[in-house]
Amino acid sequence: MLVALLIVLTLATARGGDPALYPARPGDQVAVFLVEDGFHTDLALPRDAIAAHAGPLAAAAAQTSADPWMLVGWGDAQFYEAGSAWQSRILDGLRALLGGRPTVMHLEGVWESPALTWKSGVHRLVLSREGLAALMTRADRSFALGPGGQPVGVQAPHVAGEAFFQSDEGFSLVHVCNHWVGQLLNAAGVPVTPVLDVLPLGLIADLKLRADL
Repeated sequence: MLVALLIVLTLATARGGDPALYPARPGDQVAVFLVEDGFHTDLALPRDAIAAHAGPLAAAAAQTSADPWMLVGWGDAQFYEAGSAWQSRILDGLRALLGGRPTVMHLEGVWESPALTWKSGVHRLVLSREGLAALMTRADRSFALGPGGQPVGVQAPHVAGEAFFQSDEGFSLVHVCNHWVGQLLNAAGVPVTPVLDVLPLGLIADLKLRADL
């Protein structure tokens, strides 16, 4: 019975892709990267594409780093901003699933191709340029905006080329960081299955199954 319910829920919540955006056609292709550590997933986007995109993401990136790639992620502020390894903060992560805590956007410059920066946990996905633009527009909606419509920085521990910004998007069991990445990819035309996307392992399997990752 439980298995049948899970199957129904999976099928009912699956989100189709947009064939006008994905797969990208020859001559209209741009690579992005999923970067995951077994628990959390970020997207690495080309810095020049972000700079050409008018919106909060571009404004936040301009304040963060001039590196050619930009790591973009979202999550629970308390868990995300902590400096210790995620394995030591599992209980805090479980508390975050109850919802109601502040969330942040995280940006970090990457000075070379993500495929060279990380030896594992890096997955390349080719989007259309219009799809990437739609992805960045979805990311724009995750920023909490201050006066003049500008992203609001957060004073949190960080390294050079890294920054946190306030978000007003809620974190909970049904909307974790990996779901957020899936939503951005879905905005780019990629089909996703949220029930599978709770952890990076499921998100990667979902994209391999439905999007030829």
